[in-house]
Amino acid sequence: MANANLPQEPAHSYSSPVIGERLIRAHDCQYRSLVEPCDLLLVDFDRHTIQYSSLYLVEEIQDGKVVWMGCRNFDVAISGVKVDETGEGDWKPFAGHAARHWRIAGEVKEVFKPASRITQTSQSHPVRSQKADVEVCYG
Repeated sequence: MANANLPQEPAHSYSSPVIGERLIRAHDCQYRSLVEPCDLLLVDFDRHTIQYSSLYLVEEIQDGKVVWMGCRNFDVAISGVKVDETGEGDWKPFAGHAARHWRIAGEVKEVFKPASRITQTSQSHPVRSQKADVEVCYG
């Protein structure tokens, strides 16, 4: 894990007591330009397995405690599940340390960015949200 992905204080655990879809702050979940600390995440906490290619909220567990939390893209292929750990498209098999110590807390359904921080790039396509004064960005 890159040091930029480590939280400044102990991470909060979301996977056990939380159910359904919830809007949470992304303060511990920076993942390149797709998820930034000022964003809000709509997370489906009923999803605890990687069933299809999507962005997931994951927690790293050591000695029974959450020591890191972040968002990662996962791809389900015939050859197995792959993860883009850096957000730069460097897909690797989901195996080894990460597969043994990461817990899927939920599936990220949407990433909400403050309207003042939206930048048009070739990889993001903002759509105006009807429910709040934010923009919805899909990677």
